[in-house]
Amino acid sequence: MGKSIASRFDNVDIARSTLRAVIINDDELTLEMDFCLEPEHPEYEAPGEGEECCFHPGMLKFAGISKLSLDRRETGSEAKQRRFAIDKFNIEGTKFDMACEWGDIHLQARSIRVLTE
Repeated sequence: MGKSIASRFDNVDIARSTLRAVIINDDELTLEMDFCLEPEHPEYEAPGEGEECCFHPGMLKFAGISKLSLDRRETGSEAKQRRFAIDKFNIEGTKFDMACEWGDIHLQARSIRVLTE
């Protein structure tokens, strides 16, 4: 049997991870992420000088979306951000909720996959 969604975040510090991009295609949504790995994670490497975390690129892919709500936050006249801090993150069964500097994302999907590069 495959690993549960929650277990795929073992040794990942979601509060320090960041969102890089939101991509929507038909009934799919992809969130490009930089996951902050904790020292116990098998792919952890010591952060480089001046870095606060071992960031590892990855994605959350949602397919067969039956409910989707995206509430993009106003960024004002600031320069375009490349990373967005995560304030709230929850996956429960087929439901996903996230609040971050980019905005709020709420959805229900048939398939939720966690991919690392």
